[in-house]
Amino acid sequence: MEHWCLSMGAVQQILLGTGMLAVSALVHVGVIALSVPYFRKLPHFLPLEHWPRLRIATFLSFSVFVLVFAHTVQVWTWSVTFLEITDLPDLATSFYFATVTYTTLGYGDIVPGPDARIVATFCAITGLLTFGISTAFLIGVLSKVLPDIFDDNSRNN
Repeated sequence: MEHWCLSMGAVQQILLGTGMLAVSALVHVGVIALSVPYFRKLPHFLPLEHWPRLRIATFLSFSVFVLVFAHTVQVWTWSVTFLEITDLPDLATSFYFATVTYTTLGYGDIVPGPDARIVATFCAITGLLTFGISTAFLIGVLSKVLPDIFDDNSRNN
């Protein structure tokens, strides 16, 4: 299988990496934004006065599920991209490389050729950016859920 990256120069890699980063950021923010209406519905199923700890666990579990889904979609997208632009032998190897790069672990057991190195750096930048967004999202969820719990406990004491 011939890969089109064999002729990709630095400018093409920068453009591809920038485009992939933009798409990944939009996917991440989009998944979070699409989940917001469901967060508004959760309190109706879990009244605060009956199950405060269950409510926290449910909100956090749902938050983590949303974020894992968003990151998974991105890693799969990067995997397919690396499969197409490199000479990696199969999807499993490409997925491994994309995951290690996206999470910035960078084991170094697989090193892309010069025609994909710049794209790989954009994958790592994407991971850094979206993990930061994920952290901010989880803090936002906690800041909304925990005050309700503490307010309820202070009323009962």
